[in-house]
Amino acid sequence: MPSAVDTPAPPIRPLAWDDAREILARIRQLRGRHGRVAFCTGLGMMITALCAWLVAETVTDFLVNLPIVARLVFFIAGVGGALALLGWFGLRPWRQRLGDEAVALMIERALPAFRSRFIATVQLAKTRDEGVSPVLVKALLAETTALAATMDFSAVIDTRRLRRWLKIAASALLAVAVLAKIGDSKTWPLVRRALLSLGPVPRKTLLREVSAPRVIAIGDAWRVEVVGGGLVPPGGRLVLKMGSGRHQEFELPRESDAPPTFVRTLQSMQESFDYRVALGDAESDSVHVKVKPPPSVASIECRQIFPKYTRLPAQRRALGDLKILAGSRLALKVRASATMKSGEIRLLGPDHQKVVKAMPLVLDAKDHTQLVGEIEIPARDVDGLTLHLVDDDEIESRGAAIYPLEVLPDAVPTIRILWPERREELLTREATMLLSFVAKDDYGVAKVRLNYAVDWVEGAPHQTIDLDVGSALPKEINRRFNWSIGRITPHVEEGSVIDYWFEVFDANDITGPGVGATEHMQARVVSDTDKRADLASRLSDTIEGLNGVKHGQEDVNQQLGEIIFEKPPAKP
Repeated sequence: MPSAVDTPAPPIRPLAWDDAREILARIRQLRGRHGRVAFCTGLGMMITALCAWLVAETVTDFLVNLPIVARLVFFIAGVGGALALLGWFGLRPWRQRLGDEAVALMIERALPAFRSRFIATVQLAKTRDEGVSPVLVKALLAETTALAATMDFSAVIDTRRLRRWLKIAASALLAVAVLAKIGDSKTWPLVRRALLSLGPVPRKTLLREVSAPRVIAIGDAWRVEVVGGGLVPPGGRLVLKMGSGRHQEFELPRESDAPPTFVRTLQSMQESFDYRVALGDAESDSVHVKVKPPPSVASIECRQIFPKYTRLPAQRRALGDLKILAGSRLALKVRASATMKSGEIRLLGPDHQKVVKAMPLVLDAKDHTQLVGEIEIPARDVDGLTLHLVDDDEIESRGAAIYPLEVLPDAVPTIRILWPERREELLTREATMLLSFVAKDDYGVAKVRLNYAVDWVEGAPHQTIDLDVGSALPKEINRRFNWSIGRITPHVEEGSVIDYWFEVFDANDITGPGVGATEHMQARVVSDTDKRADLASRLSDTIEGLNGVKHGQEDVNQQLGEIIFEKPPAKP
């Protein structure tokens, strides 16, 4: 059996918080109340600050028509200050919860009857010092609990500041309500402006709409139009502050009554300015108008791109020498004086007023001062070229240069019959007729065609034979062609007359093709006897011609001999 020395002593159990349930409940209650009082105090401060800001800003705005920047400063100061008060005096104490000892000290200060029992009980109940007698702690806890049951803890948390700020906040709300009642229909617009709305200050006279361009070109007219409402006066004022610092004031006359509209136009503006409109007791915010030079062309590079059928390379052209083949394209590279939004190449008619054709200029992706574009030149009704530019502010170019443009038509090809020489030939039905021709074109002959008709009359159909000229598009073709009369269908009879002529076509697939033709020639179908008689007659004519040439040559030789052997006259 173990001895008394070996038997361990029972452990000393520290006071459990279960034994101090009522004390803990009191501490939790007071801690929560302290946080609620602090939060409500901060809320009262915030409401008071918001009311003060709202009254101060709306009254000031009504009196002096605050600009948006000033209203923004008011808004940041008022709303930011109110939130700062709530955070510092309300949220911060509420989130930083008091400890048990801090609450106990507050109880001791407010209720001296405890004589340090409350704080001592809390501290001893939390200690684990084995030197403290649990019996003593229990006795102190029982005594403190019994005493606390007889005490009124409502005085522990000071609510005097809360009540004061709630009274101030209620007074502020009442003042705001009274001012809102006095303001009547003006109240809500002023509140909206305090919340950074862009609406006008409410007046007896209403500025329903103020419209005027914000950017214009130097020298342009500027027009402002105001639509009024409410109590509308017979006229208003337009106040300008010029960029140089000068102030100018103009009358704003009434132009129409339904709706009441006031209009003023100022001519030839030369510098930027700020303007405001005053109508009755209403006045608009100051608005800035930018006056800038209109866009212009700094430089132009021009290339003529010839039609493909010409087989000519592109060439740079001077803008003062635009003699352009019809169907060519002009490629322009333009540098403008400012960044552009769009541009256009325009071809003008003879009066330089009518735009015959227009093509857009394309902005460079990286540099909006550079534009490129192409336009095809039509065959007629074009006498000039100009450029139209629009910058980023929608300002259009003014008085752009007009470059004279002369359109050169593609000359039609020519063809000439070399053989037969006579306009009319006599043939038999089975004869083969030799034809020879020469065809020319500036850029190449594409096709030659023989047309013919038997006993042809004006407007009657005819037949064709396409001659092979190859695909090289030569500029000159000299060919011979043996035409078999016997193969003509239907077969020709004696006495028939065959009309024939040549046509030549160029390769112009833009404005053409150009077509040239010879005059009509004729071949009469005769009998063999008539043909032999014709040949004999032509031979006789040829011999007579040769004899005439012979006799003429002999006469020339005789006259030349007489001149050579003639003696010179004797000297006196």
